Amino acid sequence: MTDSVRVIPIECKFGPTSAYAYYIDAPEPALIDTGVASSASQEIESVLADNGIRIEGIRWILLTHGHVDHLGGARAVWEKTGGRAEIVIPKKEARLLRDRNEHVVDYEGLQGKYVAPEIQEKHKAILVNDIGEGIEPSMEVVEGDKLSLGDGISITVVETPGHSIGSVTFVLDGLDWAFAADAVQVYGGAKSGIPTIEEPGLYRQSLQRLLQEVRPKRLYLGHHFQVAGGEVISPIVEEEQVSIVLQESLELDAKLAEVVGRHLSGNATSGENDSLYGPFASIAEEISYTGDPRNLPCAFFVTMNGYRKELAALQKK
Repeated sequence: MTDSVRVIPIECKFGPTSAYAYYIDAPEPALIDTGVASSASQEIESVLADNGIRIEGIRWILLTHGHVDHLGGARAVWEKTGGRAEIVIPKKEARLLRDRNEHVVDYEGLQGKYVAPEIQEKHKAILVNDIGEGIEPSMEVVEGDKLSLGDGISITVVETPGHSIGSVTFVLDGLDWAFAADAVQVYGGAKSGIPTIEEPGLYRQSLQRLLQEVRPKRLYLGHHFQVAGGEVISPIVEEEQVSIVLQESLELDAKLAEVVGRHLSGNATSGENDSLYGPFASIAEEISYTGDPRNLPCAFFVTMNGYRKELAALQKK
């Protein structure tokens, strides 16, 4: 394989934010992630057309994980291919493709626990609207699975959970280009101001694996993320910057774990449940978080919930 493989980034916008899908121009073309339900028509089809590509030609729809901003458009894209594309999703998150109500279940166990009932109902309506009808995956992938895109172009599945329980990274063999999407969060999204981490322990291990074992030469991320100092970086990270981004992701994880441990360990309490930041008010103050956790998605509550769970598990040992 040479470096002639063309990858087309597609920014899928929804509300005040956006997520990236990536088209791999191969004999059997692949689309990695799909934005939300409206993204198929509003961005993906038009961007491909601008590059002389018909969306009908996509043969693989590869989903890095099951969150709505990456999976929501899967059915719409599949329908535009005439139902010919193979839909691939991590095995641990296939339920989120089959049944959009599973997204509501997950929401209720994460952010939903910390917002008022009327906000919950609003959020659930948005989730259902942004996800197409359920669809059966063609393939549920696990660690080490390989996918052929023809003419010697292949992809290896690397499990990189933490952002979500089943997140994977698709590595383009030979080139060592890693489509990690949200498995790498650095200092959080340009809008969120904090990483979204459901399982901190797994997230930490995944970052270390990418840094020490996979060692990608190029990293394709799912959003515009911030680095230390607040600069917003390109979602495509090259060469020596890859290790810097991974190291900074680990550094912030260590900081968050330490802060949460101090505020929530033993008899320490972080704040009142009726404050804007719920039981994490003093943590928000210390890390200078000023976002509105009533917005969707809310990285703050999801991430605080994850670190609180990790701390509770450590205290039981």
